[in-house]
Amino acid sequence: MAVPSHAKPKPHARHSAKDLTRRTARRFLLAGFAVVLFVVSGVGIAYHDLQSQVNTIDINDLLDDNRDTRQVADSYEGQAVNILILGTDSRAGANNVDGSEGSEEVAVARSDTAMILHLPADRSRIELVSIPRDLLVDIPACKTADGGTTEAMSYTTFNTAFANGAGASADDDAVAAGVACTLATVEELTGLYIDEYLVVDFNGLITTVDALGGVNLYVDEDINDTEYTKLVLESGCQHLDGATALQYARVRHGVGDGSDLQRIPRQQNLVSAMLRTAKSKNYFTNADALYSFARAALGSLTASPGISSLTTLAGLAMSAGNIDMDQMTFITMPNEQAPWDGNRALPTDEADAVWAAMKADTPISEALDTAAQEPTDSSSDATSTDAAQEDQATQPSSGSDQSGTAANKTIPTADATPEDPAAQCY
Repeated sequence: MAVPSHAKPKPHARHSAKDLTRRTARRFLLAGFAVVLFVVSGVGIAYHDLQSQVNTIDINDLLDDNRDTRQVADSYEGQAVNILILGTDSRAGANNVDGSEGSEEVAVARSDTAMILHLPADRSRIELVSIPRDLLVDIPACKTADGGTTEAMSYTTFNTAFANGAGASADDDAVAAGVACTLATVEELTGLYIDEYLVVDFNGLITTVDALGGVNLYVDEDINDTEYTKLVLESGCQHLDGATALQYARVRHGVGDGSDLQRIPRQQNLVSAMLRTAKSKNYFTNADALYSFARAALGSLTASPGISSLTTLAGLAMSAGNIDMDQMTFITMPNEQAPWDGNRALPTDEADAVWAAMKADTPISEALDTAAQEPTDSSSDATSTDAAQEDQATQPSSGSDQSGTAANKTIPTADATPEDPAAQCY
């Protein structure tokens, strides 16, 4: 019996197995592409998210037109880097940590902390030199945020430079002008070329320390400042959160002699503790922790255009990440008490040795050892001191709020590799 044509079984399609293989491969390819697209998009979004956290200020238009420039690769690989780190004490907005925002004196942008971070070309060490805010220096003429120009000043406190540029405001334009005048003053004082700059305000310090999960810090003497910062700490190992770390960085009363010079070692102690904590967290091997910390920390920074680039910032961080804590040097710029004012300081010959070493990219510890062994010319020192005192008498008051006097005429800074007491707290 004939089978109806419509009932006849259809022959298998030729090459069906090959087509199935192709369709399967195509599906895997599309799935793979989707995964790659997702990953790449995620990285791009994360990069944009992190990059958007950084507040960038460009001060080039505020610097001297004749200032030299030097071209560097984004990563600074194989090159020495000098970074100016400034701490500002404005109480505007989120920085109103003590309820004094309405005070005209503290609402404007001012700098009360200045450090030069030097990374040598071979990344074998980290050197950080603090410049006292009440050091008497020459301040060049500076452009202001409103388009004006200040007059050059001699034998004026260092922190006046930021105030000269910033004027009476606390916005980004004021900060930019303050940074520009401070940078120009630092370059004139040291002979160094400052490659980059970072500005950290009160809220930024709190945020960064909290992003680290707090820091373990060694307190070398009891602190009892119930009137100003409200900080009370016993000596020994302490764990500080962001708010307490800010109090520790600011405290001058209820500890030591109340001078700003004695506050500098505490600020360096905090920076050292932050570095030690970051290294102990192994952020470079924990992507989630690194992203969380970077997002919080970058949001607290105001930075130069070069270091605002995540590639540059990451390159510098990675290159410095392998430096051991015992290869990190923290000192105060060598100085001595001004004979006519116990609240003012003058640079010493040792300071010149520090700047020369940094400029030559050689260890400052070796330069200080050599300088300490060289005899000083007392007659020359006396002449320069007399000239400085005569010039100081003609200068206006800097408005510094420092109280107390330095414990010694010459600040002991020659030991550039002191023991790190914080090591026992980890």
